[in-house]
Amino acid sequence: MNITLNGRDYPLRFSVNALCCLEEKTNLSLSGLQGRQMSCIRGLIWCGLLETPDRMTLEEAGALLDAHLRSGGSLEDAASALAAALEDACFFPKRARATAASPSAPGTAI
Repeated sequence: MNITLNGRDYPLRFSVNALCCLEEKTNLSLSGLQGRQMSCIRGLIWCGLLETPDRMTLEEAGALLDAHLRSGGSLEDAASALAAALEDACFFPKRARATAASPSAPGTAI
């Protein structure tokens, strides 16, 4: 699964180790990120790239998201791609994409 930011595709790979790094770095569980949309999206971009060639720091992930938003990208698109990648990695049950993409949908990470 990929996320497109600033016209570039980045491969996302969510693993147990990557999600543990996210929890350790943010002191929040995956479910604890709900309601913290900016932190959640930035953290999940960082986490999803930890085990890929595009590995970056948490701050670089934030700068990437900033650039995405400045260039006309939306948080909703990023959240939808992250939710789909988490579903594909079997961290959340698969459901209709419209429901999974909603930041306020119960049981979604975003």
